[in-house]
Amino acid sequence: MSQENSTSEKTQETRKRLFLGGLLVVFAGVVYFQFFSGSDAPSPAPRVASANATTTPATPQRPTAPRAGGTPEPIVSQPLDLASMQGRDNSSSGTGRNIFVYPTPTPLPPPTPAPPVPTPPPPPIDLRSINPAGVIARTGEFTMTLFGEKIPQDAQGFFDGRAYPTTFISGAEIKIKIPAEAIRAPGNISVMIRSQSDAKLYSNSASLNVAQPPDPPYKYIGLIVTKNGPTAVLKSTSDDDVHNVKKGERVGGSHWRIINITPQKIEIEDTNIRISHIINYSGETG
Repeated sequence: MSQENSTSEKTQETRKRLFLGGLLVVFAGVVYFQFFSGSDAPSPAPRVASANATTTPATPQRPTAPRAGGTPEPIVSQPLDLASMQGRDNSSSGTGRNIFVYPTPTPLPPPTPAPPVPTPPPPPIDLRSINPAGVIARTGEFTMTLFGEKIPQDAQGFFDGRAYPTTFISGAEIKIKIPAEAIRAPGNISVMIRSQSDAKLYSNSASLNVAQPPDPPYKYIGLIVTKNGPTAVLKSTSDDDVHNVKKGERVGGSHWRIINITPQKIEIEDTNIRISHIINYSGETG
């Protein structure tokens, strides 16, 4: 019994193998017929589509009439022109275009211009000019005349921010007395007019030029002492001339007069503007 079962199993196993072998042969025949049937002539090599060349779509082959012997002429298949097909697909589907549409950014508004600065109204009192327009520092007191319009009768003159004695002449002129102490240093000094009773009445500002006084053009290079008193030896800075002068004398007949002589310095006066200067002893090489 055991031997019969074994024989039956072997028979079934053989049938299965034959069945599988038959299926394999059928599949191989189908594959051969599908890919290797037809003419023995070699098929033309597929053409490579160039990017710049214009491709021509493949023209389908019409069936040919049967040969005289009754055998139909084989149909030679042509390779598909994939480049032209893809080109048509791309043009129809819109490939290559930017499908994302970005809105144009809104331009920034122009900057708001700054409001114009209003021009302040002119002062109620119009100061036109002053006389003199300039003086030399360290000179004596002087009287300054101011000219303008709408000058009130209680006008007060101001020099460098300080009030000084003022004389009203008319609605167009006043005079201010300036002391020597007010012009001790050089510079530009402001001049104004104000009302003594109404603070809203004031003028524009003018400027007085206070100039540096000229320096003496000499050097103190020597001292000669005799029984008649000391004699200063001065050397001109312009032409190197040497002058021997005593106290009270003028140097070379000029407007420079010697006031005092010591071994360390001399005091010399500009007689034109009544200003004295100190010249320190500098020696022969000075």
